[in-house]
Amino acid sequence: MASTIKGGSNLAGHANVNADYELEVALSKDVDKSGYAVMVGESHDGLSGYASPVRRAARVSTDGRLRTGVDNIQWSDTFNHTITDTSTYQHVTTTMTLALTGGYLVFNAGNSVASLTVARVQTYRTFQLLGSSSLEVGFRVRFAINAQTNNVAELGLGFAATTVTPTDGAYFKMETSGAIVGVINRNGTETTTPTLFTPVANIVYYLRLIVYQDRLEFYVDGELKGVISTPTTDPAISLSRALPLLMRLYNSSATSSAQRMEVSDIIIATRDVVSNRLWPTVQAGQLMHSISAPRGFTAAQTANFTNSTAPVSATLSNTAAGYTTLGGKFQFAAVVGAVTDYALFAYQVPAASATGGNKNLVVRGIRIDTYNTGVPVATTATVLEWGLGVGSTAVSLATADSGTGGTRAPRRIPLGVQSFAVAAPVGEVANAIDINLDAPVYIEAGTFLHLILQMPVATATASQIIRGTVFINGYFE
Repeated sequence: MASTIKGGSNLAGHANVNADYELEVALSKDVDKSGYAVMVGESHDGLSGYASPVRRAARVSTDGRLRTGVDNIQWSDTFNHTITDTSTYQHVTTTMTLALTGGYLVFNAGNSVASLTVARVQTYRTFQLLGSSSLEVGFRVRFAINAQTNNVAELGLGFAATTVTPTDGAYFKMETSGAIVGVINRNGTETTTPTLFTPVANIVYYLRLIVYQDRLEFYVDGELKGVISTPTTDPAISLSRALPLLMRLYNSSATSSAQRMEVSDIIIATRDVVSNRLWPTVQAGQLMHSISAPRGFTAAQTANFTNSTAPVSATLSNTAAGYTTLGGKFQFAAVVGAVTDYALFAYQVPAASATGGNKNLVVRGIRIDTYNTGVPVATTATVLEWGLGVGSTAVSLATADSGTGGTRAPRRIPLGVQSFAVAAPVGEVANAIDINLDAPVYIEAGTFLHLILQMPVATATASQIIRGTVFINGYFE
């Protein structure tokens, strides 16, 4: 039996057709009339705390391949400790002070209301804006009181000094009116969004900006609040194309009450780029290389290497450290040959705590160079056996495993042997020990990394000085 389908009625149980008398479930063969489908991805569904759905069309390459990518962490920090990191960040203050307390980096901790006072924290490192991808910069931040006239805050990327307008950048800005706006600053000229929101005292906000070459997007607690397109007269968002992280609070004039800006977490990531960077490279890029003390602890180099100074001679011991550093320079007088293990270096990774940096040390390699000084080698050869001790809970190499006492002995790894023959002259260099650990070793927070030395063949000669250097290749995470 024949049936007729009619359109336009929108009655229940009736199919509908379009103006070309095609079923609306079908795609037109005319590409000018919806003859194809566009794949759309949904970032947010309009639920889960977000005000509205966020949907974007998928993108393809010029070869018709779906463009996909992953985020690559460039910088990550949490201020859950009490020591400011001057190795990683440049700290500049005038009257205002900086402090770490309660899980926040606090700007204007001393509550200054004076005119032209400032607290600025800026990374030494810059972050590149790649043409084919985007850069995400996120902050968790709160303000101690409601906005104050004459007080200005900036969070994002940029170059800044004193209390004048940054010379380049992309950032959130709390203006003297108290409104927070989004800013593109190209070579000192600011272009701003309308007001994004006005912060309320003691509420933590997650501020996130996405930097593209052609636009800048501003998100507040996951909701897109503003967009700035690159001015048509400019080639890109930024003149420099590589910007440091910028956090600044200042008073342009005196304020009636003291404002504090408190930042708890930072994240910077390059989006949608397969960089093929190894994780050690990422950590080194965050200035988490083992050459410096980890964040949350007093800024300092970890190696025994003082400017224009010879190392102090170590006293060799099985139970005490000759040096407490993570490698560096060493020297000691030749001792009588014995099978005693000496803790030439014993470095303790800073202990974890609720208010600590809480980092592990990952060691990927070690190099040892040794040479003879003082006098030539005397009546017997000098033999040096080297090893690595991993994860001991105490400095003593005699520490034992205990199931009740909470102690752990060092796990020993042989590294190799160096030697000096009888009559080896002053200045003779032993063959270098250079070990690459394809399977890296982890030294947990609070435990020790030992460089172990044994001298089974040697003559105790006070005037014969064994000297050298140790490099530990690793990172904190």
